[in-house]
Amino acid sequence: MQKSQDFSKYLFLFRLLLSMIIIYNLTIYYMDHSFLVWLIFFITMCFYVAMLWSNFRLTIMHIVIFTVFLFSMIWLSAYISKEPQDYNSVLWAWFVILSFISSREQKVATVVLIIVGLVMLNSGLDNGYPYSLIIVLASIYFGIHSLSRYIRVLKINSEQLTELEQVHLELQRTYKELQDSTVQSIRYAALTERTRIAGEIHDGLGHHFTSLIVQMQALKWMIKQDPDRAESTVDQLLDVSRQGLAEVRSVVKDWSVHEGGVEGLQELASQITHRAGLELHFDSQGTFSIWGEVIDSVLYRVLQESLTNIIRHAEASTVDVTITETAQHVQLSIADDGKYRREHPLQYGFGIQNMIRRCETIHGNCTFAARPQGGLWIKVTLPLSNTSLSKN
Repeated sequence: MQKSQDFSKYLFLFRLLLSMIIIYNLTIYYMDHSFLVWLIFFITMCFYVAMLWSNFRLTIMHIVIFTVFLFSMIWLSAYISKEPQDYNSVLWAWFVILSFISSREQKVATVVLIIVGLVMLNSGLDNGYPYSLIIVLASIYFGIHSLSRYIRVLKINSEQLTELEQVHLELQRTYKELQDSTVQSIRYAALTERTRIAGEIHDGLGHHFTSLIVQMQALKWMIKQDPDRAESTVDQLLDVSRQGLAEVRSVVKDWSVHEGGVEGLQELASQITHRAGLELHFDSQGTFSIWGEVIDSVLYRVLQESLTNIIRHAEASTVDVTITETAQHVQLSIADDGKYRREHPLQYGFGIQNMIRRCETIHGNCTFAARPQGGLWIKVTLPLSNTSLSKN
């Protein structure tokens, strides 16, 4: 955009310079010729000025008509003055304009340009062969063609830059829409999962509890009337209870109801490390915003999987968990003093891959590194949404 403005400034200066040259020629011409000859010259030069400052695009017909008019004015001025005229000053401006027109690949303009150049060269034969004039004309022609090529390239670059800026804005809008769609998809998936688990509780546990209630109501009568049959019924009640307990464990395994935020993460870490006999250092200094269900779920699952892996594989005695929050991100760090070393490649099993996938789903990342003193360091960084609520 800046280059386009610079070009407009240079084009204005070029037009202004040519206009000043025309005015100067008009002044000189008026001093050396009669008023009638000067008037013809003045009318011709007015056409040049009009073409210089207007955005009018000359067609082939305009080029031919103006060339005929120009040579008619030259012939008329020579006829009126009854003496040879120095008409090169009139042809110079037309030669320059034709050079610009021919640079746009108009063959007629090129032919007329050659004719005008030959006429100008012919006028200088009286003083010997005009080598200097040939060099000047050639320099003007190739200089203008080079300038025109540069202008076209500059215009194309400017248009392409504008298109790239539009594409960039469109990509930004698309990226924002994808982010919103991802959040909606996550919320929909969470709602779907909750609905599924609620259905399992209703259909599974509800059935078992209903069966228990019915058989226990019958048991009161059997104890008095048929003790042997009552003992058999107790065994059936025990089987139903065991099935219900298995159903509860299955549901709890799929979806553990937990408290959100830092408190929920600290409670989870304390429970797991206490059962495993690990020493826990939990650091959550500072203030924290309400992250929301999506971030809470990802942090909870990643911490749960990390501590489970430490208990199973690390042979560690101490676990350090650190939570920090900035204006844009929340970070969770989990480090142990286990047996992992840098020289041994980390095995990306299903659990680790699932941790990475969960973080990437909300445009975060999960990285793994070896601690210098031994053990594994896990760092999770998640972007905070712009709709975070007030600070705790």
